Amino acid sequence: MGAQRRSRSVSLAVVVLVCGLLGLLVACTPNTASPPTPTPLSPPQVTFDAAPDTLCQAATQIRFTPETLDIWPITVKAQWTLSREGESAVLSQGEWQPGMGELFVAFPNGEALSPGRYTLALRADGVSLGEHTFAITEDTTAVTSMELTLTPSGPALTRLPGGTQHFYLRYTYQGACPGAPYWIAVRRGDALVCSHNATLPQTDGTESVACYRKDGAPLEDGDYHAELTLMGRTEHTLAFEVGDVPVPTPTATATIAPTATPEPPPPLVCAPPFAAAGLSPGGEPFLPQQRFEWYSQVIYVGTQCEGLRPGTRWQSVWYRNGVNVRAAGGVWQETGGAGVIWDSITGIPGAPFLLPGEYTVVLTLDGSVPLTTTFRLIAYVKPEPQPETDQ
Repeated sequence: MGAQRRSRSVSLAVVVLVCGLLGLLVACTPNTASPPTPTPLSPPQVTFDAAPDTLCQAATQIRFTPETLDIWPITVKAQWTLSREGESAVLSQGEWQPGMGELFVAFPNGEALSPGRYTLALRADGVSLGEHTFAITEDTTAVTSMELTLTPSGPALTRLPGGTQHFYLRYTYQGACPGAPYWIAVRRGDALVCSHNATLPQTDGTESVACYRKDGAPLEDGDYHAELTLMGRTEHTLAFEVGDVPVPTPTATATIAPTATPEPPPPLVCAPPFAAAGLSPGGEPFLPQQRFEWYSQVIYVGTQCEGLRPGTRWQSVWYRNGVNVRAAGGVWQETGGAGVIWDSITGIPGAPFLLPGEYTVVLTLDGSVPLTTTFRLIAYVKPEPQPETDQ
């Protein structure tokens, strides 16, 4: 019994000794495994597809939104620099991140740069993300003509009929820098009748600008003056009159015995055109007005005429915000010499309500000057939620 106990004690001591040696061996063994090296962040790819390639000489800034093709790390902030192409001198610089939206680059001191080519570079942590080269061109824009018309494609006029509500100024330009700002103003004396400011969409072209009083009232008879200002300088002016041409007073002449001639047909005379929500069975306008609600699905335009003869042709042209949206025509076949010439515009399946905007309709009949009327179709305004009240 005592021998067994001594044997077990010896065995336990051996086990403790072996475990101690193993622990010492592990402790003395050098750890050769190095900690993992963090993977450096790769710079995100950026494109400048939406950046303008050309700027006008009057520009004082360039702005666009770069497109990121990769996930942009939240800690990365890019630095941009502006310089002349091929030169190292920095004209201006700043920072940008996708969360900022547009990349806005103001030119030094807010002033225009001289014509030439410039480079905008974008870098992050010393790595180039991309660059965009653009040109600033010399100002060679020329407005070659400006005309007064009743429709965008109508003939040029020097006088508008009395009672005109809506007309157009059509101008032609060439050698322009796309995006060049212009401003058109029409005045009667010192009173501003209408104005329009926009930018030229292309290098060469012809544009038409609509002019009308905001309240839709007819223009007063008198002398008018139109001016087109391009990039801060006056490019073209145009003087015109509004009012019917005075009828000369006949002078006395010697009496000559009349000869038997057939009596001429009565002249074609038409009333000012109307815009209405509908027509009665007799062709009379129903609810004529100049302002229609957003839920309108059809609007009629017409005129009451005397002296109509079978075979008289008529044509209607509809414009919405200066853009042609409908053209129609027909032939008057009824007898009796009087009646209503009319046309209408309607919605379409799937979109029954007419689009909002300023409408101009021109009715033209054989033997008559064009008749023009305007109306406004107001846009839908979502009602504001009413605050709850305690009952």
